[in-house]
Order: sequence, then C-alpha cells, then structure tokens
Amino acid sequence: MIPVTTYQDRPVALFGLGASGLAAGLALRAGGADVALWDDNPAGQDKARDAGLQVVNLHEGDMAAYDTLVLAPGVPLTHPAPHPVVARANAAGVPICGDIELFATMRDQLPGHRVVAITGTNGKSTTTALIAHIVAACGLPSVACG
Repeated sequence: MIPVTTYQDRPVALFGLGASGLAAGLALRAGGADVALWDDNPAGQDKARDAGLQVVNLHEGDMAAYDTLVLAPGVPLTHPAPHPVVARANAAGVPICGDIELFATMRDQLPGHRVVAITGTNGKSTTTALIAHIVAACGLPSVACG
C-alpha cells in the first residue's frame, strides 16, 4: 500500500466502502489523515470497523468539518442526481475528489514514475487490456499492479 500523505493531520470524509473505498481509507490512515468513513450498506460499515477504521454517519453532523470528501467510483456525483452525501458536501463547500485523485496529489512524492490508473464501475478489464496492448506495441516497459 502507498500511504497517502497529502492529507496528513487533516480531517477527510470518505463515502463508499467497496474494495477501492476501503483501500483508499486505509491509505489515508497510513498517511496520517483523520479519516471518517461511511457507506449506506451496513456490510461496508462492518468491513471498515473490522479494519480498525472510524465509521461516521456522513448523512449527519457538520460536513464543513472535513477538508475534502473522497467519493468511491460508483457513487453518483451528478447523474441521475447527486448522492445525498455529495449534496451535503456541495452545500458545505467541501471539495470532492475520487480515490484515484488521492494518488495524483502525490506526484511530487513519486518522481520518475509513469502511472496509468483505471477505476470505475464498468469496463476496467477491457480498458486495462487495451492500454497494455498499446504500451507493448510502443515497446514501453510495464508492470501490472492491482
């Protein structure tokens, strides 16, 4: 795991506790963030608790207390309508980012690395295969992660 240190000693909210959301929460905690996680599915909440992460109902409380809201890929940002937690963050003026953006904020800490990151709900395997083909056809070295 790569610790996300961009938010060290800062409060971060994270919504969506599937595989990528849970991984982002662990990376934020490893980087020193004060991270509060929530998922509307109790199973996601249980996974976070089992991992020793702080579960906080993001439908309640002061959203403005967070420096950012990290949103899992499958959670509606705008369409068909913003998820209620997204609407609360927008109303409080809290910036929203995706899990992949966490690592983009660390570019200066990972010099010399080129990264292609693929996230989302559908099409990841196809997109990964296409990019691997393009990289190989260009004669570039590659290492698959994830």
